[in-house]
Amino acid sequence: MANTVMLRRGDVLMTEGGDIDKLGRGARWGGSVSPMLHQNHVFAVRPGDDLDTAFLVYWLEARVARDYFLTTARRSTNLASTNKWTVGNLPLPHTPIDEQRAIADFLDRETARIDTLIKEQQRLVELLRRRRSAIRTERALRGTRATETVASILPWADQLPADWEVVPLTSVARLESGHTPSRTREDWWQDCYIPWISLNDVGAMRESKYLECTTHQLSDEGIANSSARLLPSDTVVLSRDATVGRTSIMRIPMATSQHFAAWICGPRLDPEYLWTLFTDAMQPYFASFQNGSTIRTIGMDDLKAFRIPLPPLDEQRLIVAHLDTQTAKIDTLIAETEKFIELSRERRSELITAAVTGQIDIRQEVA
Repeated sequence: MANTVMLRRGDVLMTEGGDIDKLGRGARWGGSVSPMLHQNHVFAVRPGDDLDTAFLVYWLEARVARDYFLTTARRSTNLASTNKWTVGNLPLPHTPIDEQRAIADFLDRETARIDTLIKEQQRLVELLRRRRSAIRTERALRGTRATETVASILPWADQLPADWEVVPLTSVARLESGHTPSRTREDWWQDCYIPWISLNDVGAMRESKYLECTTHQLSDEGIANSSARLLPSDTVVLSRDATVGRTSIMRIPMATSQHFAAWICGPRLDPEYLWTLFTDAMQPYFASFQNGSTIRTIGMDDLKAFRIPLPPLDEQRLIVAHLDTQTAKIDTLIAETEKFIELSRERRSELITAAVTGQIDIRQEVA
């Protein structure tokens, strides 16, 4: 381990804690800025003469190192951490330094090819998502039939059908929020059954209309002794800070944390139509709540001020049905491309593990 907080070129930086899948991963400090310090939550490993920096970074990505940090990590509810002693006792292979460098050079070339392919596929996914969003926004704001349009009073919609209403969202849906019961009461959080939506679930909301389950669950006592409330199925939830604008519909009754707003739709508003507005048409509006790189919470006053277009109920349902059909092919392409990306990442990980553990004859591969 480096014995100073001053970094040197070639040091390998590792985080002390964070998400479990990132624990123990390393990155080489290239020395582009000097002098440079690091905080106490970052480890700086300074390889000796018998350990190549690039090889060490790849070793930290290999399965043997990943398993080591997974089994030795100290874990809390959402995070994991390691310590200087554990990092210092990471098992390393007895590989000659010249062979380490050859392996690192080989992996530089091969992983660069895979990384380029992954980036190309990620760009394709982004293009497909933009195309899907454009289709969904157009349909949600223009409807399923040709009709006269008028200028919209909404800041996120230019034109709307002339026979549609524009109403306060709270006039057609009941606004709810959530709460986090005390974490000190472990009995409220262990072996529980009531789904509780938290920021840990926003990733699952990206592609799913309905939220089927949650990362954390509550007990009846946790609900009874907090401001959290059990909301009915078909409630539409919206992330109001952190990842602002992520939305989903509750498949079953659930509670939420205070990081979410929730709307229980009345008889004039279809939950799937509201979800469509949130998912696509209103995203530019949600983005307006960001100030540069800082994201602020959408306050209750802002939430109460939401206004939406309100087509007749049968038209709302036709819009939802049309969109399910129109975007099905794009959704399939996105799913197939993301699967390819996942397989490519697995291939990359397997290649690194095989190379640093001697399962690949690098001389033969180079030849």
